[in-house]
Amino acid sequence: MNFYLELQYASVWGANGQQGTPVQDNQRTKNGQNCANSTCFGNGGVLGVRAGYMLIRNFAGAQGLSVKAGRQYVVFGSQSIFGAFDWSNTGFAFDGIMLQYSTKAWDSWAGWFRTSESDLGQGEPLGALHPNLPVNGSSNPTLNNGSANIDSDVFLFYNQIKSVPGFIIEPYYILYSNRYNSGDNRNEGLGTPKHSNQTRHMVGGRIEMRKGNFDAWNETIYQFGEMGDTGGPNGAGYGNQKYLHINAWATRNWIGYTHYEWEWKPRLAFNFDYASGDGRANCTIGGDTGCKTANTFENLWGTNHIHMGYMDTIGWKNMMKPSINLQFRPTKDDHIEIWATSLNLANTKDNWYRAAQTVYVYSKTNNTTRHLGNELDIIWTRFLMDGKLSFQAGYGHLFAGEYIQENLGTKTDQDWAYAQLWVNF
Repeated sequence: MNFYLELQYASVWGANGQQGTPVQDNQRTKNGQNCANSTCFGNGGVLGVRAGYMLIRNFAGAQGLSVKAGRQYVVFGSQSIFGAFDWSNTGFAFDGIMLQYSTKAWDSWAGWFRTSESDLGQGEPLGALHPNLPVNGSSNPTLNNGSANIDSDVFLFYNQIKSVPGFIIEPYYILYSNRYNSGDNRNEGLGTPKHSNQTRHMVGGRIEMRKGNFDAWNETIYQFGEMGDTGGPNGAGYGNQKYLHINAWATRNWIGYTHYEWEWKPRLAFNFDYASGDGRANCTIGGDTGCKTANTFENLWGTNHIHMGYMDTIGWKNMMKPSINLQFRPTKDDHIEIWATSLNLANTKDNWYRAAQTVYVYSKTNNTTRHLGNELDIIWTRFLMDGKLSFQAGYGHLFAGEYIQENLGTKTDQDWAYAQLWVNF
């Protein structure tokens, strides 16, 4: 039996204010501090629990069976659906329970996680001190007082087959159940991340191959189910009824070659990513009641930063992206990566979603262009003190495409750069 506790302090350098619990903010209000509209939240920082769980191995005497209960990381495969998202200020963590059964040939995980609790100000997966979904002004009269039936959960059954030489095969099933009222989280249309009032089933698989100098992987996911939204056929209110049919899918593909025999060990890789969109994704925003589908792919809690280009301009939603990546080590302490990507929409009538999965640009109803632009990233990493210290600098440039010109009236490029120091101890 093991107990694990990880504390994390996160804040925005130079920001004013102080972050705290709702009770603390109410006290500050009484003391004359301005905490209206939750202005005390997010401006400063807070020391919180990033992970805290109990792990029992060989549970109930079963060799290879473990149980992990509490707040924990959930990271699978290439982090396309479940990732740590450590590039963000707080990252992801989940409250729940995970069972794992391991053998030499295969591993299986079964988990249940409460991602939002309407009657409890919990630490949500993004690390803030409020419920995962907004609840103020809910159309459900009992919601503001809390309800045992108005929550959201995710259930998963993930498997990894290791018995095939040179391959890792990972089939899985995920259920996202959101029981909030239809109008509680739908401000960005039918592609709103974690849209309320939905039952979304996901069946997918990931195959990774490493043979000699070659490596490749494919991950494909199909999503189906039902979702509710305000409006409804012929003006009838949806309420908590589910009239929208989910039919979404996505695929991620990489193939690479590393020339280990050369001193620089260059690796050249090609990629193609796709995630479905819906031509009526904005139909309920403008009052149209003719919506019948919700086919924008739901990205859940993926780490998009490592897959979609370092500028974080696109998420795994309504997108189509071919790219080419070159990496090499000119010295034993230097690593250079050059990444060129073509960013496109899968459905021109759906929106442009950024890496955080929210809407970056709402597409015009008559939009006919899909090319967002071309991104070029250059990353240099220098390792020092046998890897205990490393410095990294990166630069990215987005060459604006026709979509930006048509929907924003300008074709201005974007630039992004960063420098950071890592200390391992």
